[in-house]
Amino acid sequence: MPVTAAMPTAKERPRRTRTKRVSALPAIKLSQLLPSHIDLRNPLKAVLVCQDCETWVPITGMQSKVQKLVPHHTGKAHVAAAVHCRSSNRRVQFDITIPEWRHALTDAATEASSRQATSVLPKAFSPQTDQTLRGRSESGAVERRAEWAAAFHRVRQADQRRTVPQGARPTDGPEAPLVSHQAAAQLEEGQLQCERCGATASSLVEAVAAGWCRIIHRPHCGRCAQRFPAWTRTSF
Repeated sequence: MPVTAAMPTAKERPRRTRTKRVSALPAIKLSQLLPSHIDLRNPLKAVLVCQDCETWVPITGMQSKVQKLVPHHTGKAHVAAAVHCRSSNRRVQFDITIPEWRHALTDAATEASSRQATSVLPKAFSPQTDQTLRGRSESGAVERRAEWAAAFHRVRQADQRRTVPQGARPTDGPEAPLVSHQAAAQLEEGQLQCERCGATASSLVEAVAAGWCRIIHRPHCGRCAQRFPAWTRTSF
């Protein structure tokens, strides 16, 4: 029976190592890592996320002059293949303090919570709206077209019955008519006369082009209209 060599698997990462080897890669600065990729809650057992294999790796030499990552494999222990990570024994530079790291971690958590989407519950329909929507869903396209045709017919009949006589006073309007008798006579004759200076315009088109306005429903030329506030001036 042939015997095959078993494939070596990754080993557990030790907390402390006695090797004096140091990686030639540049040191890892804690200030350049995300606060969530560092764990300094227990300084003697500090860990961080390796930049190469993106796994949590302990930091050794916390009580010595040189702090570095422990030798480790790239995969999970006893599961993945034993592939040596090139960031093993890489130096770690502590350029931030533990209180600064805690403050940065708190700010990052606050910012992340503010970006989380809140659940918005839809507003409940009233019984009348729910009944209308159910009726529309149950009725077919032919019935809906018939309803729109009937509504359009009623609107057209209301427009035909709506008559507004010239110079009539609305029910809730002022006592004075909308158009003075003098202005009505001038409109019939085709000539407008300014109430202030007496200037005339041969037609309504000429008056509009010259900047004429109505002030208290009376025609004024463009020069006289400028003497009154803008909110009192209305165009023809």
